[in-house]
Amino acid sequence: MDGAVKEIELLTALDLGSANNKSGKTQQGMIFGNTYHFRVKSYVKNPPNNLSTIKWMIKYESPSQNKWLEIPLTAKGNSIKITLNDEDMCGCFIYLRAYVYNKEKEAEYKEWKHNRFKWFDSMIVENEIIERTDNGKPWLIDQSGTSLCGMACIFYLFAKEQPDAYKKFANELFRTGVATVNSYTVKPSIEVVEKEMIAIRTTKGIKFVAKGTGMSLVDYITMASTRNTDNSSYKGGDEAFHAINWPPLMTSLSENLLGYKDVVSKGVYNSVKPLAYTSLDVKNKIDDINAQLKAGYRLILMIDSDLIDDIWDTKDFDLHWVVLETPIIWNYVPGLLGSKVDEIDFSVYSWGTDPFGSSKYLRKKITSNHFMNNYNGYIKAK
Repeated sequence: MDGAVKEIELLTALDLGSANNKSGKTQQGMIFGNTYHFRVKSYVKNPPNNLSTIKWMIKYESPSQNKWLEIPLTAKGNSIKITLNDEDMCGCFIYLRAYVYNKEKEAEYKEWKHNRFKWFDSMIVENEIIERTDNGKPWLIDQSGTSLCGMACIFYLFAKEQPDAYKKFANELFRTGVATVNSYTVKPSIEVVEKEMIAIRTTKGIKFVAKGTGMSLVDYITMASTRNTDNSSYKGGDEAFHAINWPPLMTSLSENLLGYKDVVSKGVYNSVKPLAYTSLDVKNKIDDINAQLKAGYRLILMIDSDLIDDIWDTKDFDLHWVVLETPIIWNYVPGLLGSKVDEIDFSVYSWGTDPFGSSKYLRKKITSNHFMNNYNGYIKAK
């Protein structure tokens, strides 16, 4: 038909992002926030007498609404500039149409729009989410060499107890750069979403991780983004101080992100401890902890990391969050000069390790003195 639009061309350069095929390779595509200049390249016969009769529209399949959306554009003519500032279009193919008579039969330009975390491979992220939810391994969540142990505990409980909500949150955050769960919205800064993916060699082969952190991609997406949302000074690296998860943040996330209604903090930070303890002191502390578990609370313990390590370093304070998974068992038999038996055993989630596996923490039983000098307190939530 004379005047119908035949071809569209893009005049703006595209950007690289992940090829999303587990190869570590890249592909070109559009990115969130950029402005792209399109124009009509050719017509079926001649251009229309009035170029303002050329209309434009965008079409894409919305993952959030699970349907195709058509968005008519107000601009008309043989050239158009579009700023892609709709997060929902990330991780989708965008179809731009220009037409005079029939939007279904005239020109269409198709282009990929990168996920918001454009350097991260979507297939790897999806596999990691499945491992932590469908495959029942939330304990794979690991802060690696960062100070995000508190975030690891929060997301361990999230993936373990609300797997469907965790999936939705992680996928939306990866794709769009913003996600809300319960009353908490996570929206990381550009430094976080622009983190690169690198390959490292492990005993199990090549693994892709977030550069500078050693963290699995989905753990970086969820934990680094959440910490950055609360503290913009944390830029998604291994900044030790800015990454620390202070008790008020932990209680806030337990309430607002995880949705627990009853959250109480008790003695979570106490670096100055008595030099000596009675057996009654130990018993009272253990009984209190076990009583919270029996009452149905989830317990996030604030400890010195030496509590669950094989070696007890008495010189330094290495504060660390863990999730208690079993009651604390204290096998104690008093003697004339001290005790005949003094063994404490329990299991916690920490550092991406199965709390019930062969390499669990604790890896060996400890004494009551070891326990009392390295345990600070807890946050209980239900």
